[in-house]
Amino acid sequence: MTSSPFNPRKLATAAVVVAVGSGAFAASVAAAVRVPAVGHATVSVTPAQTSAFGNPSCPGGSPAYNYPGSGDAADPQVVYSGGTYFAFTTGNALGNNIAVLESSSPSSGYGATTGQCYGSTALPNPSGWEQANTQTSPGVFSYGGRWIMFYDAAQSGYASDTGHDCLAVATAATLSPSAAQFTDVANSPLLCQSTGSIDPSPFVDPSTGRAYLVWKQNDGGSTGAADLWSQPLAATGTAFAAGSQPTLLLYNDTASYPWEGTVEDPSMAYANGTYFLLFSAGVYTSSGYSEGIATCSGPSGPCGSDTQILTSYGSALGPGGGALFADGSGNWWLDYAAWQGGSAGCTSYSCGAARRLFVTTISLGGNNPAVPCSAPAGGPSGYRFVASDGGVFDFGNLPFCGSMGGQPLNKPIVGMAATPDGGGYWLVASDGGIFAFGDATFHGSTGGMPLNQPIVGMAATPDGGGYWLVAADGGIFAFGDATFHGSTGNITLNQPIVGLAPTAGGGGYWLVAADGGIFAFGDATFHGSTGGMPLNQPIAGMAATPDGGGYWLDASDGGIFAFGDATFHGSTGGMPLNRPMVGMATTPDGGGYWLVASDGGIFAFGDAAFEGSTGNITLNRPIVGMAT
Repeated sequence: MTSSPFNPRKLATAAVVVAVGSGAFAASVAAAVRVPAVGHATVSVTPAQTSAFGNPSCPGGSPAYNYPGSGDAADPQVVYSGGTYFAFTTGNALGNNIAVLESSSPSSGYGATTGQCYGSTALPNPSGWEQANTQTSPGVFSYGGRWIMFYDAAQSGYASDTGHDCLAVATAATLSPSAAQFTDVANSPLLCQSTGSIDPSPFVDPSTGRAYLVWKQNDGGSTGAADLWSQPLAATGTAFAAGSQPTLLLYNDTASYPWEGTVEDPSMAYANGTYFLLFSAGVYTSSGYSEGIATCSGPSGPCGSDTQILTSYGSALGPGGGALFADGSGNWWLDYAAWQGGSAGCTSYSCGAARRLFVTTISLGGNNPAVPCSAPAGGPSGYRFVASDGGVFDFGNLPFCGSMGGQPLNKPIVGMAATPDGGGYWLVASDGGIFAFGDATFHGSTGGMPLNQPIVGMAATPDGGGYWLVAADGGIFAFGDATFHGSTGNITLNQPIVGLAPTAGGGGYWLVAADGGIFAFGDATFHGSTGGMPLNQPIAGMAATPDGGGYWLDASDGGIFAFGDATFHGSTGGMPLNRPMVGMATTPDGGGYWLVASDGGIFAFGDAAFEGSTGNITLNRPIVGMAT
């Protein structure tokens, strides 16, 4: 299709601030536009000045799209997993079909997962119904305990953009730098519409936990309208929900918005009570290609007025094909591709340009620390840990549901606890402030109460309907269905309390002091302690066996002390550590445990599997606790 003419706004380094909603376009002043809004949702974008994926150190060649040094990364989608950011893009010379790049930063340093000039593909073996080399526009998310990737491809025997493009789906059990490849599970298209279906992007509604897919109808082979659709997904996340129907979110309204020669690459996000629909507009092989945004009343619409938020700037021409994503601290980012390189004004591979990856911050009415997530299918497997700034790191099949990293805190985070199904967690600050994510429910806190001593830890009840907080003097604060069974708040202690663990049924709990002294309340039984023993290092935490017949104590040097029916599986007591141990967690059957150090180093013993760590990552703040 041919774009209707319009006057593109040239953006310098100043941020673009817009208000989006149902009102009509109101005004344009310098680099900023403002329109009336529903709920006064404000969007702010500062264009990225440098590419997040530079030219790899690979042999040269021509044209740009066909040689490894091109740095091409069209239709990007960035996701976060286990301390690593993955940028999935339309295939390039580093990775055919669908490419995948990795970085420890959300906005820079992306490179091949293989460390080579080849093999960095997320889809090594496309399904047989797909025409070779037509796979584009990946949309990736974690759902139901696995990773799912949607993409589009032309049907066998047809070229791309001829009305024969369809949606496809592939899955991966995990996502890590060494395991970033997906397998097509259906061997048939997910959807083929009459004018072609492209640009799929998944979204999880945080208010319901239900997953949706948004996509574009009209692959460019028709002169008809371009439509953006939404439809609920089934619990598997790989098919549409039975009995569901697609709903229209947006179409290219060139009468009202001349810059919308077409609309494509939809991406939905939820922030501060508002649903945002990001989309690209115009012809991608032109400097008029751009990013727009609208607000919607829900994942199925309806959506309000369209606002252009990012156009050509500097040497970055035709920015688009973008997506919204949250980083490890819950801050929102916009990834997109823009033509760069080649001759002046070049927006084509034929004149030497490439669609380079750019990533920049975006404010969606202010950052929301919550991230949509769902409980893993088949039960939780793995572990999470939290830093003192509230940054959360998840491993195994546990979803990232948000964090307080980057958010203002009155006091530092000191611990965490998880819901039984793994679909949420609580963070607790030293003043007893509670921050709930995923399916974790807020039941109360001591954030506004004067405390004799700071809070040092927390534990959840077996059903997740409540939690206990423990202070350094052993004071206990019970919320929800958690029952108060006693405390050491009025007892003089030799050493401060450093943690607690509940019994299997929640009818009691143990407190542990830094000298290993144990205090048992309710139906918790005393099985022994290190209270009278000389320790090389102080106790840092404890964990109970599944039946409550014993417990382990963990010292800061990784020394383990087992009591009752708790079995010793190993320790780091005699090992040199980079950082001290700060917590421990057990496997569901009690046949093993993990220890976590303040740098996020993980040490697994017994039947505990190593799922990853942040031991080699620079953290903003130290790790202070973990949960399974």
